[in-house]
Amino acid sequence: MSSRNLLYSSVVLFLVLFYCHGGPLEDRVRSTIQEVYKNCRKDKNPGVIVSVVKDGQNVLTEALGVKDKISGEAITTDTLFGLGGISALFANILIAKKNAEYADSNNPDSTLEMDEDTTLRNLFGNNKLFEKSKLRSRYATSLDVMAHRLGFKNTPYLFLDDTVTRGDPVIQRISSMKPRGRFRDSFYYNELMYSILTTIGERLGRDSWENLVKNEIYTPLGMAKSKFFTTLDPSTVDIARAYKEDDGSLFPVPFEFLKKWSSLCSTTCVLSSANDMSKFMNYLLGNGSIPGTNDVLLAKKIHRDLFDAYNRLQDPSIEDYFLTIRGVPVSRTHFAYAMGIKRGMYNNERILETADDMHGYNTLMTLFPDRNLGIFIAMTGEDKKDLFRTALSSYISDLYLEKEPWLNSSLLCTFPEPFMKGPDPDTPKVHPVVPLGRLPTDFTGTYTNDIYGKMEIIDKSGVLEAKYGYATFDLQREETTSLKFNMFPTGLIRHMFSVDDLRFRERKNSTYIEAFTVDKFDDAKFERVQPVTNTTTTTTTEKPAGGIAIPL
Repeated sequence: MSSRNLLYSSVVLFLVLFYCHGGPLEDRVRSTIQEVYKNCRKDKNPGVIVSVVKDGQNVLTEALGVKDKISGEAITTDTLFGLGGISALFANILIAKKNAEYADSNNPDSTLEMDEDTTLRNLFGNNKLFEKSKLRSRYATSLDVMAHRLGFKNTPYLFLDDTVTRGDPVIQRISSMKPRGRFRDSFYYNELMYSILTTIGERLGRDSWENLVKNEIYTPLGMAKSKFFTTLDPSTVDIARAYKEDDGSLFPVPFEFLKKWSSLCSTTCVLSSANDMSKFMNYLLGNGSIPGTNDVLLAKKIHRDLFDAYNRLQDPSIEDYFLTIRGVPVSRTHFAYAMGIKRGMYNNERILETADDMHGYNTLMTLFPDRNLGIFIAMTGEDKKDLFRTALSSYISDLYLEKEPWLNSSLLCTFPEPFMKGPDPDTPKVHPVVPLGRLPTDFTGTYTNDIYGKMEIIDKSGVLEAKYGYATFDLQREETTSLKFNMFPTGLIRHMFSVDDLRFRERKNSTYIEAFTVDKFDDAKFERVQPVTNTTTTTTTEKPAGGIAIPL
């Protein structure tokens, strides 16, 4: 072999080794992550993945732990994790893309386009979308939904009602909601409201949301492993099982529950891997073109508009633990909301950031648009108040921003200590058994609410059970003179939710129970449906051509 060929082969080998295995910086990050996981996160997070992109390159992917605690099969960088709220970015990109492509189907020569400022009343042909607000019915747009500017309080328990499906059923429930904040001058995160975007995407694209996202986003970006909970067969894919903490222990989350919970999709149903999220971050950090090609997914201006500030954030939770005035050396803040992602600052650098916890999956994505740096972290198990994910993202970003990290492997295990006191640990509450004190039939029946729909109270051998959609709760009376009961999640949702409170209400000057309220259902009042005591048989008739009424 000639010296020139030998030199060329050596250079190629070096480049292959560098991009596949990284350099000293990647080795340092990988070593720290592995040490921290072994020392303090293994029992809390069965599986963890990390991706880092810089200047258009996938510079680091790491996978630790197991997919399932029973099988012990190792996590890989292709293993799927639920993304939770990061799904909102896919919903917003899809609508932006379809808006740009839109033309009036009734007029093929029309070049009329829509955008995020098109009103919902025009999109749905409905002037009364919000019965409690003429202002919103007339002026609300898809951007108001994307930026959580409508002022409606979050109602996540509606995801337990499997009659709330895409399209008209979910819009009907939303129409009865009463706003809490001012229109376009408040931030009320609302997952259910985001499901409007699923319907808009499907109507614009004339296909299912899953097919549209797959064909319009996954495939062009090369995200070949990414899936959806709604169409997933967990036995045929490489997926990490979610684990939810309850009373200090981790419990596996049923895939059947996740499929039902995420049926409306926009903020819940996307699954992806470390490798695929590297591709997604490289796209987000670009200018709308598909990385490595000249093909355009979104026009440059439309892509840039996704990350503009459309709503202000007041008292963001991240500032509870990441402000210098609270003791940490470097501040991390969120001050505005774009389309599905927060805008903020870290270490004097602009960031775009989104984090979410969804029933045993915990995610964080941090983008530094001015430095072309992206970090994605996902884990199963527990990460209270996003503290470990955010601290780990801070450590990794400091290294890639060529700044001295203020965290190390020891501090990553103890954070927020020694800088400040951490959140108080959850203390299991004792619920003594208290006799029902009345006949079960005093409580049983069907109760309804305009927003939440129907809940049934059933007698199960002397124990009251509440059935709501696909969810069931055992009711146990508290030690009080009032008709207050604890709601213990059972069946498919066991361990998925904390114990809630339900309060029965008697009719004035009577012992007849006419309603109840549920604390975590926004203290919604469910009114008892009166049983039908007298039935009247009605005869339906029709008149055929001869004009003679024939009873049916």
